[in-house]
Amino acid sequence: MTVSGARDSSGRYSYHVVELTFIILADGEGDIASLPMVGDVNVFLKGDPDGEDFEAEVGVMVAEESYRGKGLALEALKLLLSYVTGSPASFASLPLSLVPSPPSPFPIRSESLVVRIDQENGPSIRLFERLGFVETKEVQCVR
Repeated sequence: MTVSGARDSSGRYSYHVVELTFIILADGEGDIASLPMVGDVNVFLKGDPDGEDFEAEVGVMVAEESYRGKGLALEALKLLLSYVTGSPASFASLPLSLVPSPPSPFPIRSESLVVRIDQENGPSIRLFERLGFVETKEVQCVR
């Protein structure tokens, strides 16, 4: 977790989480330290969590091609989204007691969650649609 701090207009020092990253490990047996890292899920916070322009950009990467298409990204995103929204029932099938309470500025409103996906990345688009995300805007990017 990356944390930044700044003094607000009242002179108080406040901390804001800027990025939260969870590592995706391969399924396997044995010691967790021996499992290979195959990807990660992230949430990047932009703006003041109490402000109208606040957004939490969600991302996922399964770097090891042999682990793609096996449901790891979906499960990792369910856990991340459950954690940052404080709403396990909305995303994961875990009992509420298994999801720890997140630190401030979490939980965040699910309406603040955004993803940015290349139009040609059909698997990612379908992945986030399964999680309830809908397309709200299309932006042309320079390639």
